[in-house]
Amino acid sequence: MVKTIPARDISLYELEEKFGLQVIKDTDFFSEWAENLPTLTDGEKQAMSQTSR
Repeated sequence: MVKTIPARDISLYELEEKFGLQVIKDTDFFSEWAENLPTLTDGEKQAMSQTSR
């Protein structure tokens, strides 16, 4: 059975040690998150400009 751990109950150090997580600086890692993205609508652009102020 899988146990869910709330983020507030675990540190980055523990994630690295227990699960072998590591920083990846390769710009092609998860490239699908940056390729062939839909164009933002005017409403989305406006919402982003309001939240970045």
